[in-house]
Amino acid sequence: MTIPLRDPNRKKRRLPLYIAAALVIAAVFISLFRDMGVVDSWRLRNTERQLLGEVEKLRQENALLKRTVEDLRSNPAVIEQEARRLGLIKEGENVIVVPQRPEARPQVPPKR
Repeated sequence: MTIPLRDPNRKKRRLPLYIAAALVIAAVFISLFRDMGVVDSWRLRNTERQLLGEVEKLRQENALLKRTVEDLRSNPAVIEQEARRLGLIKEGENVIVVPQRPEARPQVPPKR
């Protein structure tokens, strides 16, 4: 009894397997790298997270600016503080300008 070492139909039986493997590899490649594939979806999600963070930061800044505007419209103390910062004075006040001194150098003790 002899056992054949190689099956002559072996290549014909494996051909559908090779075709199926090639189709699976092509489908994976296409799903990863085509327009709006997995890679692009990851990039878009990352960009979305960044933009949502920026939007939240801008909303907080906007709320702070609205509070500042409301204070400047209605709070006399804040209005006066801002006017002073801008160098404005009340009627009847005198302005005294104090010149700045040149920077004093540290004195070195005399050598003995």
